[in-house]
Amino acid sequence: MASITPTDGGVSSGTSHEIRITNHGKIRAWVEFALEFFQKNPDRPLTFHTLPAAKSKGADRQCAAQETGGDETEGQAEAATVAKKQQRMHTSMSTIPRLVSVVEIVKREYLKTLDPGLSEAGKLSGLHQYNEVGELEVDISAETSEEQRQMALAIALQGRRHLQQRKVAFMKVTLCRQQLPELVASGATYQQPQLRSLSKSAKARLNRRLKKGEQANEAA
Repeated sequence: MASITPTDGGVSSGTSHEIRITNHGKIRAWVEFALEFFQKNPDRPLTFHTLPAAKSKGADRQCAAQETGGDETEGQAEAATVAKKQQRMHTSMSTIPRLVSVVEIVKREYLKTLDPGLSEAGKLSGLHQYNEVGELEVDISAETSEEQRQMALAIALQGRRHLQQRKVAFMKVTLCRQQLPELVASGATYQQPQLRSLSKSAKARLNRRLKKGEQANEAA
């Protein structure tokens, strides 16, 4: 799994709208937004991702300039606390199942919104899907409280422990009504659109509508 540096967009800049999937967001709201987005922007891609939220430049980065007087046992306990924190699953990984659920619901509901009159050979085509999976290097300081960060830094300054980083997975899925070959060229995997077959009654109604249209054109 190749390491990918997070960027503002997985497709051409300014063309794709991005939605970050979180643990506290509502799936229904994301789905409704996506359906409305494709209705208003039929030619634009929509990207769902689990990347971390961008941090502000003014983030607190205090350093422990003073030496601590704790003994070795206390330092080991602090290191154990940090290690325990690291074992928790990062949100970039834990939200991947939610992302997959959102994407599948959007694709299914999108097919239901299509006008049968747009069908070819009695079938309606859904959204093209492009999947990207990568890795992030996460510093322990990003996952701990301010007090724990200062403790970990103090331990590192004393030479007892090195500040550790770990790799976590993230996922991006881009949906679009049109194909985006540039994403495949950059390493994304492609899934063909789902197809919706029309029922016999729907086909009959469509044929009657087409015949009426032809007759109206001939009369004009």
